[in-house]
Amino acid sequence: MMAPHIQRQKSQTANIIINTNQAQVWDVLKVFNDVYTWAPGVEVSNALGNKRQQVGAGRYCKLADFGEIEEYITRWEEGTGFVYNVTSLGPLTNGLSSWWLTAVEAKKTRLNVEFAYDLRYGLLGRTMHQLIMKNKLKRSLQDTLTSLKKRVETGEMFRPLLQAAA
Repeated sequence: MMAPHIQRQKSQTANIIINTNQAQVWDVLKVFNDVYTWAPGVEVSNALGNKRQQVGAGRYCKLADFGEIEEYITRWEEGTGFVYNVTSLGPLTNGLSSWWLTAVEAKKTRLNVEFAYDLRYGLLGRTMHQLIMKNKLKRSLQDTLTSLKKRVETGEMFRPLLQAAA
């Protein structure tokens, strides 16, 4: 199954080869709400609502150096990938992100990620994007994939899993 292509004004893409089978990568990705345990740019994340691992599931994320966002799954392909929308932040609006796995070999999986978005605030938004956001997004996306690779291949978490309140 091919990864969906998202149409927006701007996009950032990245991919990485993870040295394990697709099911093991999926085991980490599918826990949508625990992104903070492997993504260095996400300081806190937690579930929004009662849905999990399905269309409509949502999460709140506090991003280091970016602010706060909410993300809601709009497409879920069990074992393969998902697409989620991202609330507006700074000059970025109408954000969608696609995370898609493809088996390369028995013990190699390619993760393709696309983050596509529109710009708001006219000239100011375009200037902010060009001077600050574009490069910051590119670095953040690649750092996130590198950290996920380490998490899947070694089991090491970037941040410890927080225990749910009893």
